[in-house]
Amino acid sequence: MPLSETADAAPSPDIDVPQRLISTAIAEFGARGTQAVSGREIQRKAGVLNEAAVRYYFKNRIGLLDACLVHIVGEFDPIVDEAWLELAGLKERRVLSVKAVVTALVVAFYTYWQQHAAGVQLVARLIREEGEVGQDMLIRRFGHVIWRFEGELAELMPDKPAASLRLHSFLAINNIVNGMVDQGLLWQLPATEPGQTHFEVSQEQLAQGFIDYVAAGLSATQ
Repeated sequence: MPLSETADAAPSPDIDVPQRLISTAIAEFGARGTQAVSGREIQRKAGVLNEAAVRYYFKNRIGLLDACLVHIVGEFDPIVDEAWLELAGLKERRVLSVKAVVTALVVAFYTYWQQHAAGVQLVARLIREEGEVGQDMLIRRFGHVIWRFEGELAELMPDKPAASLRLHSFLAINNIVNGMVDQGLLWQLPATEPGQTHFEVSQEQLAQGFIDYVAAGLSATQ
């Protein structure tokens, strides 16, 4: 029977196949959208001949997305762990601040963005495009980062209502992820200074302005 007709046949053993599918899926989903690319297209772009490969390894599109997120978290964790270590040093010296906590997470995501931009793009798309399923997936896989971020802020603002802290923490994380992905929109804004054709700020101004903006929202007492 031709390969195209054996949809549920197991692919030939190849330990690289799942990773090739995941890497291709991250790139394609991140660039084009989680709803815009089929499993069959990912299989072909990954150079995998067996058309049953995505179903065999991941069951369905959601299973593939979850595997992509596990891979992203595995790459991101060592980066964010370094950020938490720096915060621990600031805490020991009693100089930890809300801005420092925000800076740590922004720097971690920016570092990961520089290394694996498609990974951050996919996280942003899961927030925007997959509804409750995508958001539940993000909480399950990124929960340790979310709760650590919220916990550091809770220690700094013990009088802030828990509901407000959770709301502001989630808004901050969404702003960090989506702001990083959408920063190109800034350069399409009208100029603010003579001689400019479009809006311009230095990378340092952009980073500090963004961190100040997020930290100000988190610092609100209610």
